[in-house]
Amino acid sequence: MAQRRVVAVTGSSTGSKKAWFFLRLFFEWHRIRAIFVHPQNSYPKNFDALLLTGGVDICPKLYGLKLSLQCEPERDEMELHLLEKAHDKGLPVFGICRGMQLINLFFGGTLHPEITELGLSHPHPYTPLPLKKIKILPNTRLHNLLGCNSLKANALHHQAIDRLGQELRICAHDCNHIVQAIEHTKHPILGVQWHPEYLLYHPLHRKLLQSFIHTLSPQKQN
Repeated sequence: MAQRRVVAVTGSSTGSKKAWFFLRLFFEWHRIRAIFVHPQNSYPKNFDALLLTGGVDICPKLYGLKLSLQCEPERDEMELHLLEKAHDKGLPVFGICRGMQLINLFFGGTLHPEITELGLSHPHPYTPLPLKKIKILPNTRLHNLLGCNSLKANALHHQAIDRLGQELRICAHDCNHIVQAIEHTKHPILGVQWHPEYLLYHPLHRKLLQSFIHTLSPQKQN
């Protein structure tokens, strides 16, 4: 009998319920075992892939700023630990919104704590609906995966990538040139600034999570 592959899905101790609901249904539909990991439960010893969800702000001290923001340092510590473990083992990693930002920090990058202070040329929508136009950059794995130059996505963030982390490349941005997706140049690590788990009715956003599943190793036989 085939042993089900395991995806560790991170989140907050008090939030993340909506994201976890949609992601759990998606993984169950594809016969993947998803484990919800938050600071109040034990870290999984073994998993085949890591998915970092969105949520509260990452603590500014992690990128060298002294600001008072609502954050969850225990979650930051937990996710950085799991990300290091996944990276060391060469496991697939997918970051959503905050998760993408954490990937950037892990590889030495920094964040803008508030994008409205950047002097934007175009309005920055805050909506769960796919109203923001995203430009997909050519010669990237994301472009090869989606097979398109642009798509519409939602936007639920007020922070953004500033300095890009080492061995990462930008693979999408919006009309304000705010980074909307990054990928690692050597490892199966991808992050997007939007929330595809809320857009599973759309083929392109569903394809993002399906491709994440396809990067997992084949199921093992007992």
